[in-house]
Amino acid sequence: MNQTESEGIPMKKRLMAMFIAMALMLTACGGSASKGGDKDSLVIAQASDAESMDPIIQNSIYAENIIKQIYDTLVVRKPDGTMENRLAESIEEPDDVSYVIKLRDGVKFSNGEDMTSEDVAYTLNRAAQSDAYGYIFKQIDPKSYDTSDPHVLKFKLTAPDATFKAALAHPAASIVDKTTTEADPESLGTKPVGTGPFKLDDWKKLDNTTLSYNENYWGEKPAFSKMIFRIIPEDSNRLIELDSGQADIAMEIAPNDASKVEENGDLTLYTKLDNSVHFMGLTVDKGIFQNPKAREAMTYALDMQAIIDAVYMGHGKVATGPVNPNIPYSISDSIQPVKRDVEKAKALLKEAGVKEGETIKLYCHDQQSRVDMATIIQSQLKDVGLNVEINSMEWNTYMSTLARPDHDHDMFLMSWSPSVVDAHYPLYATYHSDKKGTGPNFMFYGNPALDALIERGLRAPEKDRATIYKEAQELVIKENPVVFALYGEQIIGAQKNIKNFDPDPSGSNEFYHITFE
Repeated sequence: MNQTESEGIPMKKRLMAMFIAMALMLTACGGSASKGGDKDSLVIAQASDAESMDPIIQNSIYAENIIKQIYDTLVVRKPDGTMENRLAESIEEPDDVSYVIKLRDGVKFSNGEDMTSEDVAYTLNRAAQSDAYGYIFKQIDPKSYDTSDPHVLKFKLTAPDATFKAALAHPAASIVDKTTTEADPESLGTKPVGTGPFKLDDWKKLDNTTLSYNENYWGEKPAFSKMIFRIIPEDSNRLIELDSGQADIAMEIAPNDASKVEENGDLTLYTKLDNSVHFMGLTVDKGIFQNPKAREAMTYALDMQAIIDAVYMGHGKVATGPVNPNIPYSISDSIQPVKRDVEKAKALLKEAGVKEGETIKLYCHDQQSRVDMATIIQSQLKDVGLNVEINSMEWNTYMSTLARPDHDHDMFLMSWSPSVVDAHYPLYATYHSDKKGTGPNFMFYGNPALDALIERGLRAPEKDRATIYKEAQELVIKENPVVFALYGEQIIGAQKNIKNFDPDPSGSNEFYHITFE
């Protein structure tokens, strides 16, 4: 996923939350969770819904959590970071641009049709041509596909791509049925056909999604035959659903509620550093942050640990660089956080010609944690002589506003997590000149020297990539187009009887491995 951000929705008053939760409990939403005794169903409460069931249109962890149960990819990246073949029995690379993929025998789609090399070629070509994910798969030469053997796919890249095998685990590369999709290209959005262990039964948008076991599934049968995703935007309501036993798993537990889960003997709290980087972007194409001294000043003006403690209850880790430490080639763990120094920040702003009392605009999503974060930043920047005007807005409005060519934001708050776990993608998506004005590069930042490093790293032999990406990360840190805030942490609650659940640091999960004790 080009996962720009997974933002929740602000908490409402407790009484309203309880009222809504009680109403939900009385509504027939596909059965109760483990406390209710229905062990044949797994119920997952998450904050938002899928946009589409089509792998090349979906663009959030919420969608991925659903479609990962319906589709398979050729390879998967496990939560511990290791790669594992899935629909691919083997992948050979005769040279640095050639691939030979032997497919698993006996794989059928949920409609009963056999999966063949033509389906895989069609899937990859479709992803390469997509607006959202074409940049990940564009290296494939579309004229090179050899599908003469239904169980073997051969093709070439137009240039070496060190990330390509990892990219095959991307949800956009979920294998689809060529015949069905060609006949009705729009159908996958609401009627997905995949090779995964579950198929879609019912989708009530913004309410609940029900999946049932795919009888044509090639692999081991899950411990349950039904999976239900309940869409519950309110943090407090998801917790109530979990506590009452109406949900087996509640995603995105609010940091201030984590202790409630931990102290409940019937529940298990899962916390894990995710793959994200939260940051405050500084607009470099206009305003005061055109001046590098003003950008440097921001790194000394803010106390990020205080923000983590106040907003996230200590959940998360102060960020020191552009690549999360979970990601290969990150140098973040070798860098010490910048300590707040108000006087140094003031001096740098003066050098930049910024007048004391200057008003600057900080934009953020209207999620409560983002508003809280913005408010603390506003207070801290007042100490260095800057007045901050906060503009919070609904997510889609926020994204379109930041992207406007006539944008007027000076700063913005965002997080981003790569679906392809490689340093190339957070660097490319956030800082490459090609991405100016698209999420998350709403700094409108670009540097030809950095572009060259990012592109070189993509083509370089494995032995050289760490050195190249170290240089690229150091250049981003030196130029300060963003102020690094934190590496995020997943907080998930589950019933005590849930076993074999290992949350994926990407934020999206294969829930079908779960068993009940």
